[in-house]
Amino acid sequence: MNAAAMQNILVAMIVAVSAVMALQRILPSHFRRMQSGIARRLGGERHSRWVRCVGRWMEPREAREGSCGSGQGCASCGGCGAAPAAGDAIPLVVRPRPSASPR
Repeated sequence: MNAAAMQNILVAMIVAVSAVMALQRILPSHFRRMQSGIARRLGGERHSRWVRCVGRWMEPREAREGSCGSGQGCASCGGCGAAPAAGDAIPLVVRPRPSASPR
């Protein structure tokens, strides 16, 4: 493998990791849903032991621990509450830039 191919592989890996991190930050609920789906598919009995371990590792923390603190996974008690209410909203104020030269 030459240096150009190695460089292309490294750049592709960096872009992929950056895209995943951005998706996780911008759309957290969609990312968790996607992550849970992939982990559920990998954790099936038809896969080998190491693939099931990867599936368990990929599970979102809420699914492993349970949001109610039961430790039995999300929705184990059926009493998952609504998300906490957001605090006071801060209004966004947009001010136009002062022009450098009068027209």
